[in-house]
Amino acid sequence: MLQKSHGSKATQHRAADALFRAIIEALDKHRNDRTLTGRVLDDLARVYVSISTNVPDQGGQG
Repeated sequence: MLQKSHGSKATQHRAADALFRAIIEALDKHRNDRTLTGRVLDDLARVYVSISTNVPDQGGQG
């Protein structure tokens, strides 16, 4: 069971990493297109918080 839990956490972390990369890409795109506004930053910040608060700690993997 411990290995399954570890695998689930690893999968969640990979998914979160992909979402964080997508946030950075969206931020870069808006910056390059000169469409970066307070609203865009707020939206991206909300997504970041949602992801980071719903991913379990990695524990000793760091």
